[in-house]
Amino acid sequence: MRRIISLVLLSLLTSQALFAQKMSKGTISIDGYVSASNEGKTIPVEYAAVILNPAGLYAMTDKNGRYDFRDLDPGDYTISIQLIGYENVDSTIVLRRSGKSEFNFTLVESSFRLKEVNVVASRSKAGDATASIISRQAIDHSQTSSLQDIMQLLPGVELTNPDLSSTQSLSLRTAASTAMNSLGTSIIIDGAPVSNNANMESLSSSITGVSSTIAGSSVSSAGSIPNSGIDVRSISTDNIESVEVIRGIPSVQYGDLTSGAVIINSKAGIEPLTVRIKTNPKIFQGYISKGFRISDKAGDMHISGDYAYSNAKTTEAYAYYQRFNLKGMWTKRYGDLNSSTSLELKYGKDTRNRNHDDLSNSVSSGGTNIGYRFNTNGTWNINKGWLKSLRYDLSNSYTYKESFHEQDYVNAVSIYSTNMTDGTTLSNTAGRHIFDSAGNEITRFNASQNNEYATYLPFTYFSHYDFYGKELNTYAKVTVNFFKNWSKMSNKILAGTDFQSDGNLGAGLLFTEGAPPKNTSSESSYRERRLSDAPFVNQIGIFAEDSFKADVLGRTFNLSAGLRFDEVNSLTALSPRINASYDILPKVLTLRGGYGVTAKAPTSSFFYPEKAYYDQTNYNSLEAPDDKNKLLLATTYVFDRENDDLEIALNRKVEIGIDLTIAKKYRLAVTYYNELMENGYEMGNTFSSIQWMPYKYYSQTGTDAGGNPILELSRDTHKFFKYYVPMNTSYEKNTGVEWELNLGRFDAIRTSFYLNGAWMHTMNTTNGYTFDINSYNGSTVNSNVSVYDPQMRKYNYEKALTTLRITHNIPSIGFVVTLTSQLNLYAKNWTNYNNDVLPQQYISNEDGQVHPFTQEMSESSDYRYMLDQRSESRFITEKTKTTLVFNLNVSKEIKDFLTASFFVNNIFNSRPLDPSEVTSGSYSELNNPIYFGFELKLNL
Repeated sequence: MRRIISLVLLSLLTSQALFAQKMSKGTISIDGYVSASNEGKTIPVEYAAVILNPAGLYAMTDKNGRYDFRDLDPGDYTISIQLIGYENVDSTIVLRRSGKSEFNFTLVESSFRLKEVNVVASRSKAGDATASIISRQAIDHSQTSSLQDIMQLLPGVELTNPDLSSTQSLSLRTAASTAMNSLGTSIIIDGAPVSNNANMESLSSSITGVSSTIAGSSVSSAGSIPNSGIDVRSISTDNIESVEVIRGIPSVQYGDLTSGAVIINSKAGIEPLTVRIKTNPKIFQGYISKGFRISDKAGDMHISGDYAYSNAKTTEAYAYYQRFNLKGMWTKRYGDLNSSTSLELKYGKDTRNRNHDDLSNSVSSGGTNIGYRFNTNGTWNINKGWLKSLRYDLSNSYTYKESFHEQDYVNAVSIYSTNMTDGTTLSNTAGRHIFDSAGNEITRFNASQNNEYATYLPFTYFSHYDFYGKELNTYAKVTVNFFKNWSKMSNKILAGTDFQSDGNLGAGLLFTEGAPPKNTSSESSYRERRLSDAPFVNQIGIFAEDSFKADVLGRTFNLSAGLRFDEVNSLTALSPRINASYDILPKVLTLRGGYGVTAKAPTSSFFYPEKAYYDQTNYNSLEAPDDKNKLLLATTYVFDRENDDLEIALNRKVEIGIDLTIAKKYRLAVTYYNELMENGYEMGNTFSSIQWMPYKYYSQTGTDAGGNPILELSRDTHKFFKYYVPMNTSYEKNTGVEWELNLGRFDAIRTSFYLNGAWMHTMNTTNGYTFDINSYNGSTVNSNVSVYDPQMRKYNYEKALTTLRITHNIPSIGFVVTLTSQLNLYAKNWTNYNNDVLPQQYISNEDGQVHPFTQEMSESSDYRYMLDQRSESRFITEKTKTTLVFNLNVSKEIKDFLTASFFVNNIFNSRPLDPSEVTSGSYSELNNPIYFGFELKLNL
C-alpha cells in the first residue's frame, strides 16, 4: 500500500511537470511599480514581496520598485504586497484580454495614525482552512510577551496575565488542555516546524506513567516537557511580522500535527533601528532590531535581539526565568529565485535557587538550554504552462539542555540497586556470595557485575542529579505549484514531499552513586541511561492537493481536496483532507465545510522508552547491630517497554459554517466543529505489562563459624509488578461552536466593534484497561489484580465565553484605546462512570491468568478487598458561576519615533469566590488579579 500510494503521488507530480512543458505560453502579462510615501515624496520600494494568487507566483520588486508577471491565463487574480513596516495590500484584478496591463500600488506605513487600525485577529478567506491571521499591529497593541498571549485574540480563549515563570505550550479548540493536544499543535517558523520530538529529558515514566520534568514540576525544566508541545516562552514575539493560526482542516502540505498549526512569519527586509522596552510586575523585556541593505547585489539583512527576565513572585526572588534570542535574516533575489536565510541563537534558563528559609528540604534546581536554528527557504518562479513555481524549505536546529535538581529527602526509605541485568540477585556488598543452609548459592550474578550491589536508602539523604540532552532536528521540504486559469474557472495543484529527522545525543540522567532521585516506588529505583543510545526518528511525507474554483449557477464554488501519506520508522498513515465553500447568496451568504484526517508521529520517548526495573527484596537485616549480619538480598528483573504495536495517532476533523455579510460591511462567521482522536499517545498498562513474578523470601536460621547469617527459603510465592508502556489508548473528542462578528469602524464615533467567542466541550478517556492492585491483609503479595473495562471513566469539560473588543482611535494624534470585556458564562466538569465499582475481570495471584469477576465474588470476604471505595460525590458536576472581566489597552504615537503603550487587565479587580460543589466550605477564586504593564518603542 505504501509503495502504491507513493507511486500514485509521484506519478501525479511527474505527469503534471511533463504536461506543463507541452502547454503553450499565455499571452497576458502584468507589471507595475510599488512605491511608498516618505516625507511627502513618493519613492520606489525595493524588495517588497508581490504574491499573485491563486497562481502562487512570487516576485520581489527591484531597486526601481518594479515587478512583473508574464505568460498568465485570463481570469481573476489577487495581488498581495507585503513589506516590513507597511500595511499589506490585497487587490483583486481581472484579466480578460491578451497584452500587458499595468498595476501600480502605493504602500502605507503601518502606524496608529491610520484611519482603521487592525488590532484583532482576521478571518481566513472562504474555501480555505478555518484560520485567524494576527498582524504586527495587533501584536504591538496587545503588548504580548509570548505566543500564548497572542492566542488570546482567538475565539474561545480565556484572557490571562502575562507570565514566563513556567513552561507554556499551546492547545487549540479544547476545553481542557492536554499533553496530546499541545503535542499535535505544530508551530511553523518561516516555513519549517519547530520540533519537540527528540525531547527525552525526564525521569522514568515506567512506574508512574508520567513523564515528569527533571525538577518534578514545570519550573526549572530546561524548556519543554517531553511528549507535549514546545515551550513557546523561547519564541520572541517582537521579531514576528504576522501569525496565522489554523484551527480547522489544514492543507495536506502540513504534516506531523493533529490539533492545528501556528504559522509564524518573521521580520525581514529594511527597518529603522527599533528599540522596545516592556515592563510589568513579573516581566522585563528588551528588544532591538535593524534591517538594512547590504548592497544592491547582496540583498537585505535584518538583525534582532531579545532579552526577557521573569520573576513570578516578588516574595520568591530565588525563582526566575531568563531568555535571550539573537536572529539574523538575509533576503536575496537570484533572478527568478527569491530566497530567505536565517540563523537564530537561543538561550533560556530556569533558576530556582535555595530558599534559605526552607530548612527542611533545601530545594535547588535549574535548567539551561542553548542552541541554534538555521533556516533557508526560497521560491523559484518557473511559469511554464501549468508549472508555476517551486518552493524549498530547509532547516536544522540543535539544542543543548542541562538541568539539575538537589534537595534533602525525608521519609525516603526504599530499595536502591545498581543491578541492570535481568534475573540476577545481589547483596549489599558488591561481589559477595550468599548461600543457604544446604550450601546452595542464593546470589546470582556474572563477572561483569562484581561492582554492583543493592541496598536500602536512608530515611533522609541529600541528592543531586543532572540531566543532559542534545536535541537535533533536520527538516526539508519541496513543494511544486501547478496552476491553470480560465475565464470562470481555475485549478491549482500542490504536490511535494517533506522529510524530518529527530534525535537526542545527550548523556541523560546522571547522579551520585547511592543518592538517586527519590523513588516513586518502593520496589523500583532509578537507573542512568544515555539518550544517545536511542536511534533517530525519521519521517517522510508525500502529498498532493487540488484546489478548484468555478462559477456554478452564477455563484462561486471553492473546493480543495488533498491526500497525504506519511511513513515514520516503518509506521504509515493516510490523511485525506477537504475544504469546500459555496456562495448561497453572492457576496452575502457563504456555506462552507470540511473533513480531514491529521496525523502526528510518535516522539522519541514513545518509540524508545527506557526499560522498567523491578527490584525484589528477598532478605533484609540492614538494621542488625553488627556488620556481619547487615545483609540485603535483592533480585532484579528488567522489562523492555517498547511497543511493537504502536501506530501513528490520527485525529478526525469535521466542521461546517456560514459567513454572512450585511450591507457589505458587517461580517458574521459561525463555525461548528467536531474532532475525534481514538488512538492518541499515553503511557498505560496492558495485560502483558502486569507481570506475575516469582517472589522468594528468606529468613535467618543461625550464623556460621564466621558469624555470617545462615538463610533458608521461608516463602516461595508470586507477586504482581505493574509498569507502563507507550500506547495508542488516549481518546479525546472536542466539539464546539465558534463565532466572530466584525461590525467594522463607525466613522462618526471613530470606534470599531469586534465580538468573538466559543462554546466548547471536551471528553477524554482511555481505551485501555484499568488495572488496580489493592492490598490483601495489609500486603500486595497475595493480591489479585482488578481489571476494569476500557473507558471506565469519561472526563468531561465544558465552557462558554464571549469577548467584545471596542477600539477607539484618533488618527490625527496616533491614539488607540481598546476596551476588552470577556464574559465567562460558565466552566464545568463532570465524570461519567462505566462499571467503576465492579471489575469485569481479574488476574489471579494463584495462576497469573485472567478470569471473569462475578457479583458473587464481590460479596465474598476473600475478594471484597479488590473493590475500591467510591464516593458518591464523584457524580457531582462542578460548575463555576458567570464572571465578567475588563481589560484596557492604550497605545499612543509621539511624533514619528516614539510609541508608548499601556495595559491594565481586570481593571476592577473582580475576583469572586466560587463555592465548591464537592467540598463543603471550600472556595476557589475566579478571574486573574488586576495586572498592568508599560511599553516604549523607539524608531531611530
